[in-house]
Amino acid sequence: MPASSDLARSFGGAAAEYERVRPDWPPAAIDRAAALLGLGLDAEVVDLAAGTGKLTRLLSERFRRVVAVEPDDRMRALLDVEAHAGTAERMPLPDKGADAVFVGDAFHWFDAPAALAEIARVLRPRGGLVLLWNNWWETEPPISEEAAAILREPYERSGRAFRDDVYAWRGAFDGSPFEPPREETLANEVVLPAEDLAALYCSTSSIASLDEAERATLRRRLLGVLAGDYRLPIEIELVWTRLR
Repeated sequence: MPASSDLARSFGGAAAEYERVRPDWPPAAIDRAAALLGLGLDAEVVDLAAGTGKLTRLLSERFRRVVAVEPDDRMRALLDVEAHAGTAERMPLPDKGADAVFVGDAFHWFDAPAALAEIARVLRPRGGLVLLWNNWWETEPPISEEAAAILREPYERSGRAFRDDVYAWRGAFDGSPFEPPREETLANEVVLPAEDLAALYCSTSSIASLDEAERATLRRRLLGVLAGDYRLPIEIELVWTRLR
């Protein structure tokens, strides 16, 4: 079973596919977060665990200065803003230099107590923290049971427990420097052809962590049982808080 840290760093092995097929964040999610935290156009924000920059680029369109922090060299190479090698638990950023920190699809990988202390360090007084998740696993029409079985094997082998992992943040803020987090949901959707849906599944940690040959074999198997277009109704989870 791969270690959690290995799974967290696995996405770089599928960086190009991740960038191509992962659903984009809708501008409405950033606008809503900015409104909730009172962030103006002149705000300075950090995109933590920025990946290939899907959220970073949207933030750059909205705020005066955006700094990305991403540990994986392969993903950071695709960023086109100021970007630093670093982790949530250790950011190479000055104290009290940011108005807000954004985290897209990544907080569940962090050592939450250490990460929250570090995020608090880089925020200005009353600075904001925004956590976002794109929940896109449901498809219309549903994928076949054969396709689901192909995906289930590496997922179970990885030891992941999706809901436990992703929703662990709900207890992570107890005793932290932050106010109790609040949450909202927004809706989005994308339509993907079978080839792109297979690539999307292969960008997940349990499959991206496989060696290249095994990943290619799994993708071929998926393509043999997926056909046509699939609509993905996406629920975007928006969690926000600020320093006490």
